[in-house]
Amino acid sequence: MLGRMALVAVGLLFTAGVVNAKVPRAVAGKAYLTPERIKDQDPAALAKLFAKRKPQIELKREKDGHWKATLVAFFRKASAHGPITLWLYDKADKAALRAKEPVHVMSVNNSAPKEVFIYDLDIDPGYGFNKKHTYLIFVGQIIGKRDARYATGEVSLAE
Repeated sequence: MLGRMALVAVGLLFTAGVVNAKVPRAVAGKAYLTPERIKDQDPAALAKLFAKRKPQIELKREKDGHWKATLVAFFRKASAHGPITLWLYDKADKAALRAKEPVHVMSVNNSAPKEVFIYDLDIDPGYGFNKKHTYLIFVGQIIGKRDARYATGEVSLAE
């Protein structure tokens, strides 16, 4: 019995770090923003679309004064049940990065575990976002009292 439990524990250790078979290694752990609206939910098709891109983009401000984009985040493993959280940090504010004080935090309902998270993002200057600034985006979940960050990306806000 003890040998069987040890074998299961070793198996769990080796499978915990494996990249999800549905998400290619080239995009796993990255969050991409695109001004295009993404409708396709197939992880392989999305990975092929974003594989040659960098997880950085410069967005132009729209007529209403906001910056809008679709966020596509590829996770190394499926998310847990519960809301997905987005943390946005001003890249130039090193003290806030060290203190883990984001410019804005938002949570999005998550009905089922996902390997690929797609969300239409509306960046509002009323929440402290400024033109000509670059923001780091972390996508993950709050599990217990800890942040589990699954993907990262960057967005620069132009005029």
